[in-house]
Amino acid sequence: MGPVGFLLSGLGLFFIGVRGLSANLVPLVGRRARAAFAGALRAPLSTAVSGVVAGMVTQSSTAVSWIIVSFVRGGVLPDGPALLAPTWANVGTALLPLIVAIDTATPAAIVIGLVGFATYFKLARGDRMRNVMEAALGAALLLFGMHLVSVAVGPMRASLMGNPLWEIAVGNPWLLAGIGAAFALAAQSSSVAAAIAVTAVGSDLLDLGAALPLVAGANLAGSVNNIILIPGEAMSGRIVFALQVLQKVAGSALLALVCVVAALFPAHLDGALGLVGEEAGAQIAILFLLAQIGGAFITNLLETPTRHLLLRVTRESPAETLAQPAFLLREAAADPSTALDLALRELARLSARLPLLLDHVRDEGEPSTPPAATLKTAGQSLAGTIRAYLATLLDGVLTREQVATALLVDEGATNAGALHEALAEFVEAAREAQAVDTAQRLIEALHALLSAVAEHGESLGAEDDALVLGLLGHRDKLMEDLRLRLSAQQDITPGAQNALFRMTMLFERIVWMARRLVNDFTQAHRALESS
Repeated sequence: MGPVGFLLSGLGLFFIGVRGLSANLVPLVGRRARAAFAGALRAPLSTAVSGVVAGMVTQSSTAVSWIIVSFVRGGVLPDGPALLAPTWANVGTALLPLIVAIDTATPAAIVIGLVGFATYFKLARGDRMRNVMEAALGAALLLFGMHLVSVAVGPMRASLMGNPLWEIAVGNPWLLAGIGAAFALAAQSSSVAAAIAVTAVGSDLLDLGAALPLVAGANLAGSVNNIILIPGEAMSGRIVFALQVLQKVAGSALLALVCVVAALFPAHLDGALGLVGEEAGAQIAILFLLAQIGGAFITNLLETPTRHLLLRVTRESPAETLAQPAFLLREAAADPSTALDLALRELARLSARLPLLLDHVRDEGEPSTPPAATLKTAGQSLAGTIRAYLATLLDGVLTREQVATALLVDEGATNAGALHEALAEFVEAAREAQAVDTAQRLIEALHALLSAVAEHGESLGAEDDALVLGLLGHRDKLMEDLRLRLSAQQDITPGAQNALFRMTMLFERIVWMARRLVNDFTQAHRALESS
């Protein structure tokens, strides 16, 4: 196999190993560990340590960001030091290039062989042991992949060194920074790009001066994904991703400063780096790690001004305001019975909005009601917040009845979120057929049914559900007859007719989901009473 084959197979194994390692380490973290992680995110020092550990485990600062955002949305954590955890997660992910800098090809090959034997002879018992084996295999594959890349670089180095295009590229720091940025964007990880740079330096394909701008460009490109995510988030999410942008920019500035020192005072830099060893690959890995640590410290210092700037230039949209929970108190998490009662009340509050989604297509609707699209976005977000709050409760110690209650409320939140989506689609179809009398009758009938569902939710499922479920009986035959009559009418435009057909199908779907929501309320109330 030629050098190109070694290079491609090495990179392929490396990428498979990175994914396999993170995918199998996360399931190994149990509920108690996740609860401990949430508990540790309340002070600056413990937040920093927890963020580094989380970055090492997940190998993704973005994954850590989503975890933190869900904790804050669910009321599990305050909007405080926890938002800085993802910036420290970048320090944890930066340990990957440092590991790659160590020659571990032989241990990696041994691990691959052992896992292969264990897999073939089915020695792994249980999901946990399989996760351990696959995580070990992922780590071994990424290390062995980098070994194959270094083997491929040897024969390629001689031909590249005399190539004028290669000389131009290596001598242009801006081009090298662009190449590093392209690697980071393609791999969706600046640490992966830095690990590849470490291998290139260790194989003498690049020297330290050429690798520095490449790594700086890769690190700066790591902020792009966070910049993209900022506009679509609520305020807590915007702060999390903005702080990560600041951390990456600050780290890249530090690496750029090192590039300048390397160009102007190479002897001084060589003397300083000699303190950490003579291996150039290890030196670039340590510089990348120090850039992440320095960026995290700078971000901690600038956290308050960054928050104030975001609050000044961005305001919460109506959907973000409506998506804020009213009953999900993080202090109640210590008392599962109280927390479950509050979650059920939040679900009832969310269900009370269901009839409001029809206001802008009803003849007697309230004009001041927010648009259906706004209520849909807010409703789905609030449903997700309820589910995140319940997931945190399930990580604790609950009785069997409390677990059953939590699962029922979780299912109710899922149904309420799906109802908001279906009702928004119903409203879109209703606008196209609003002039037809049949459309108005469907709208008013659905409004009456949803009002009954909202009243049942207001009682937290305590009222007898027989009347509501009777109103929500199956209407398949009725809707089918209505569609047949509509298809025979000649005085309705094709567009309105198609809209009415969609309304009847959505009507059936909404009624079915409403029945499930009513059952969830009733069963959750009974489970709470018995717990």
